[in-house]
Amino acid sequence: MMSGPSPYDTSDPPWCGNMPTEIEARGRSLEKTDGCVLKKANVIIERRRMIMKVLVSALFAAAVIIPPALADEREDAYAGVERWSAAFNSGDVEQIVRMYTDDALVLGTLSPGMISKPDDLRAYFKAAAAAKLQVKLGDHSAVALAEDAIAIAGFYDFSRPAADGQPVVVPARFSFVMVKKDGIWKIAHHHSSVRPKSSQ
Repeated sequence: MMSGPSPYDTSDPPWCGNMPTEIEARGRSLEKTDGCVLKKANVIIERRRMIMKVLVSALFAAAVIIPPALADEREDAYAGVERWSAAFNSGDVEQIVRMYTDDALVLGTLSPGMISKPDDLRAYFKAAAAAKLQVKLGDHSAVALAEDAIAIAGFYDFSRPAADGQPVVVPARFSFVMVKKDGIWKIAHHHSSVRPKSSQ
């Protein structure tokens, strides 16, 4: 004879009696768990917001503090260009060459090719000194590439004496890349070309 509940028994099985209570208990447990997770998520989000605020504040402070320092570097670098101008006008070829880095790249106003060796640089400026060329710096702008590298672009005029005593002026434009080596600003790149006439 088989034991257990009859297949014709219409009463609730024993495991059904507490089902609603168990479901409610589990629901309350899930609510507590979800609430805890949500609270933790809110804390994480709030912390991230605080971190972003700190970062934004730091960047703003950097934007306020760094430019004056870089402005000083730009001025110091341009002072190197002014020293180059003084050396050029004095015709001191060796002093001019010392103002360039050993691996400087130079595209001279009258040079047919690129100059990249100190001896070639020396020969180029020796010819300029022999022609008694003079240079007068004009407007310029500078941008900091790094703490020890400044790009400067602007205009200058070259002049030389003519047979009638009146100087011949050649308007030109330049770009310098100045780099600081051992605390001294030197020329790592120099491009110079004749300034085109205005179309107006």
